[in-house]
Amino acid sequence: MCPKSEDVWLEAAQLQPGDTAKAVVGQAVQCLPQSVRIYIRAAELETDICAMKRVLRKALEHVPNLVHLWKAAVQLEEPEDARIMLSRAVECCPTSAELWLVLRRLET
Repeated sequence: MCPKSEDVWLEAAQLQPGDTAKAVVGQAVQCLPQSVRIYIRAAELETDICAMKRVLRKALEHVPNLVHLWKAAVQLEEPEDARIMLSRAVECCPTSAELWLVLRRLET
């Protein structure tokens, strides 16, 4: 296997059933900790909302400047936690008008 290829890892996970796919994606995260596509796939494989949140938070530790990741993570949160998370999001992505607008809406 080519350990630095997102596509190879994602295809390998696609070919596996549930828990095995999760294990493949877990290995992929170890090899490619900056891969947003792999983190998104890891979150999609989770059936538990808490596990999904955990995956996306781990992704944000490695890639904190991507609006797409922040939006995915915020959507899973309750309003108060979403507000806290968005405050951090606008620190990491200060030029994102979209994140600022969502934060503003939650604060009013």
